[in-house]
Amino acid sequence: MKAKFAGRACNLIISVCAIAAMWLVWLIAWAVTDDGFVVPSVGGTLSSLASLLGTSSFWAAFGMTLVRSVIAWLISLALAAALSSVSAAFTVARRFIAPFIAVFRTVPTMAITLMLLIWSSPRVAPAIVSVLMVFPLSYNQMMAAFDGADSGLAEMAILYGVPLKDRLFKIYIPQMLPPLLSQVGANLSLTLKVMISAEVLCSTFNSLGGLIYQSNVLLDTAQMFALTISALVAGGVLEWALSKLVMLTDKWTGRRGGAK
Repeated sequence: MKAKFAGRACNLIISVCAIAAMWLVWLIAWAVTDDGFVVPSVGGTLSSLASLLGTSSFWAAFGMTLVRSVIAWLISLALAAALSSVSAAFTVARRFIAPFIAVFRTVPTMAITLMLLIWSSPRVAPAIVSVLMVFPLSYNQMMAAFDGADSGLAEMAILYGVPLKDRLFKIYIPQMLPPLLSQVGANLSLTLKVMISAEVLCSTFNSLGGLIYQSNVLLDTAQMFALTISALVAGGVLEWALSKLVMLTDKWTGRRGGAK
């Protein structure tokens, strides 16, 4: 218990030092440039952030971006779960799907965003881009979890006639779910990042990306920094909160608190 507490304290100290280092770099950059249009001051950025948090337009834009991100994330998970199940069951399907995954993983985000903007609307295009960017990552994670499962244990269960329900809930899920749940927070955070980037490119109305684009047009660098900070905080909170989902597998794995 003491070792675990010491480890958490050490991680907290390191995280605080990292944040302090980033803050120091910001201060140095602001002092060197001495131009608020290039690098805004910390005080000016925090003041702009406080002003944003007090407006309904910011929260409406934040809510729309978050809703789009969650929907895109869920669609990505559903597609990945469906196709990875087929790939796990049939080797031919896995080989057939592999080239599509490689294309989705390597296609330039900006190029596909611009093409989708022609074919759809500024509200729909960012969601489609987010799905296409996160789906191959989720698919590969699910296939890695399947490949990492103990095939010998599964074959032994089949040999001894263990029912499919018991094999599913006592062999496959306990082995595959922990690594998958440990990644869902990072995937949602990535979805939010891709969504905002696509919204900036599409100049999506009533969105965080749209606000960042407007700030750029108006040369309001402090507001751009403030909006970026709000996105970073939101992504970090979502990733931290969803990382706790791994605790749901404790009843199967016998681990406490998601500990390894």
